[in-house]
Formats: sequence, C-alpha cells, structure tokens
Amino acid sequence: MGVALLTTPPDRWPDFQQDLLAVLDNPRVKGLALRRAGDHDLAEDALQATFCAVSRVADPAAIRDLTAYVCKVLIREIYSLRGQLGATLVEDFASLADARQGRSGDSPPLPQLIAETVSMRLLAEAWLEPFAIRRRELTDSAPNRSPDPRHYRDMIVNVAECMLCRIITEIVTDADFNAALSTAYPEWFDEPGCAENTRHQRFRRAREDVRSLLRTIIDPDDLKP
Repeated sequence: MGVALLTTPPDRWPDFQQDLLAVLDNPRVKGLALRRAGDHDLAEDALQATFCAVSRVADPAAIRDLTAYVCKVLIREIYSLRGQLGATLVEDFASLADARQGRSGDSPPLPQLIAETVSMRLLAEAWLEPFAIRRRELTDSAPNRSPDPRHYRDMIVNVAECMLCRIITEIVTDADFNAALSTAYPEWFDEPGCAENTRHQRFRRAREDVRSLLRTIIDPDDLKP
C-alpha cells in the first residue's frame, strides 16, 4: 500500500497530517525513497511506514524542519524493511542447512547472523553516503583549534569517518578516539614540551568536535536497540 492512497485526507484532519502528506508526495522525497530502496514496492512500503511513524509524533510543533525529519525517518524505515526482507529470504535456506549439518551450540543462528549483517551494512550506507556527500561542508564547518586550521579540520573529519565505521559494530571509548586523533595529527597532540594538562584539554575538545560532527549525521534513534 503506497502513500498515494492517502493523498486526499478528510477535511477535519489536523494541518500537520496534511503537511506530512504533502512532504511525502514531494517528487524529491519519492525519488529519495526509490533510490535508497532500489525497488518501487519497497519504496512505497517505506513511505507508508514513514507516514504512520511521523503522524504519531507526540509534539509535531517540536519538529523544526519537517522535510528533513521525514527524510531521516524514511531512510531508517527503508533499511529496516530491507533488513527484515533479507532475514526472511535466508530463513528457509538456513533451516535446510541446519537439518543437513551440525552446528555449534555457541554460534548464533544463521538467520540472526545474516539479519544483523544486513542491518549493519544498511546502517553504514545510511550514515556514510550523506557523510561522503557533505564531506567538504563538514570540513569547512569544523572548528579551528591549532596553528594549522586545515590540518585540524581534516583530522576531525577523518577521525569522524573512522569512528563512524567502528561504532556500527563495536563500542568506541575515549581511548579509541585519542589513539585515532594522535595518529591523525601527532604534531598537535604529541607536541614536544606540551604540558600534560594542555594535552588532555586538546584531546577532550577534539573528541567533542568529532562527536558534534557525528551528531549531524547520526539519528540518535539509529543507536537504540
């Protein structure tokens, strides 16, 4: 069922729902859905799921940019649906494989492994694609905290990209951030004669710069179980 079936709402529908339908009917949003889904039916399902999800928002007035918000939800719905589809497609094969060969009791079921792999791959695509598109913008908007502004900004973006890839599959600690930062810009973090307190401050500020950049890419809901 596609959103097209919902484009004539009753007159008594709240303005928010009508605005939402207008956004979902925007050719650019529909084009985004089709490009990300790679399939017309899946794109329509994702648009419908997005309508249902966004229309239930408790405080619509808190949404500053409805189109941007809808696009984020739409992308999340697409990779969620694609992940479910991937798990469904391998379920019968996995059952057959289990029946024909032994499997360690400590190993997760094959459908679970594949579903997790598909979900992580789609999550990476949902984050890394906009990151690549916005790389120059992100670099220019990064702060300058060293005598070499371009080096510092490049470092923030490069470390953010590295951490973006890592947090998809593992927990990243401050020590991981520090190691990546030091490798990317040793002249700043391992500067000869730099006081230890100053060094700690540089690491702390750089970690926050990286996290601030990542918050422009990652929807917090993507990190929920």
